[in-house]
Amino acid sequence: MQVPKEEIKKRIIEAAEEEFLVSGYRHSSMRSIAQQAGITVGNIYSYFSGKDDLLDNILQSTIEQLRKLVFIDICDKSSLSMQSITYITEVITKVFLDNRTQFLILMKSVAGSKYENIKAELIELVKQRLENDLFLSSSKPGSDMLLADSLALALIEGIINIFNKYGGDEVRLANLLNKFLLLIIGDIQKRL
Repeated sequence: MQVPKEEIKKRIIEAAEEEFLVSGYRHSSMRSIAQQAGITVGNIYSYFSGKDDLLDNILQSTIEQLRKLVFIDICDKSSLSMQSITYITEVITKVFLDNRTQFLILMKSVAGSKYENIKAELIELVKQRLENDLFLSSSKPGSDMLLADSLALALIEGIINIFNKYGGDEVRLANLLNKFLLLIIGDIQKRL
């Protein structure tokens, strides 16, 4: 019996990441992944039970990091300072750069998988965070829940747009994220 080799597993994962990113989960095939990895389809099944297992293996860590990111600890939640936004920017930038391929797969290429609603789930988590921490809740006089919903949508879609178009310049990425967050959530309490 052949002992699974880490090098082969790594090649399978790299080939699957490329396949999912380019073709999307729904249109990806184990045959194409095997060809890109330079192995047989049967050999993939020595490492993964199927396409779902392979996708889970690729995305699980990134999903955990994104959920932690949504619940990042902010010192003064009632008024986001420049320092808080800079800190948030640094953390978002690091998480994205450490997980760029996985993040892009998650946001653009998971239709047909159990992750196809992940963006909506992230928007809902951000909305809850805005409601709780920035007091954009129905319990505050004059608050409209649509505001938190709209801000959450703008944050997630805006960040995804920046990730897709920043051009590989990490300094530009950090600057764009920082300016975007300042525009969207900076001093939000003063404006409400």
